Amino acid sequence: MKIRLLMSGVLALSLLVASEATAAELNVVFVDVKTAIENTAKFREGLQHLEGIKANKQKELESLRDKINQMDKDLLNQSMAMSPEKLSQKQQGLDDLKTDFQRKLQDAQRAMELEKNRLLQGVYTKFGEKIQEFAVKKGYDYILTKPSVLYVKPVHDVTAEVTKLLDESK
Repeated sequence: MKIRLLMSGVLALSLLVASEATAAELNVVFVDVKTAIENTAKFREGLQHLEGIKANKQKELESLRDKINQMDKDLLNQSMAMSPEKLSQKQQGLDDLKTDFQRKLQDAQRAMELEKNRLLQGVYTKFGEKIQEFAVKKGYDYILTKPSVLYVKPVHDVTAEVTKLLDESK
């Protein structure tokens, strides 16, 4: 019984030593994909473009919202002096405007989401191509990413190099 336990211990120790020797020969680095992509010039330019689109849409929606608020106040102030038919017409116009506002808000949100997805898709596609080239050029066996690694020595973090590579390959 003791011999089996001793043999299994020796076997486990030898496997551990062998796996550490193999791991030492591997060239493994880490890249924070999100940081690498968000720090590229193309991504920052794309975000500025998105912010411009967002600002324009916000102005349009704020103008419409102000119009709705004014019509709502006017309707409230004048409702006692209006005939039921006129009140109904004004209320219907206000309801139509509110519906239009909601539709435009949803359309703006959808358009922003589509633009952001286009931007990310282009950057991620480029990232996939360049990371392969980078690994082969530098002779890396593995490039690990943030969600799969709990700790990385800073010397093994190549995020800045990858960002620089992405910026250079316009």
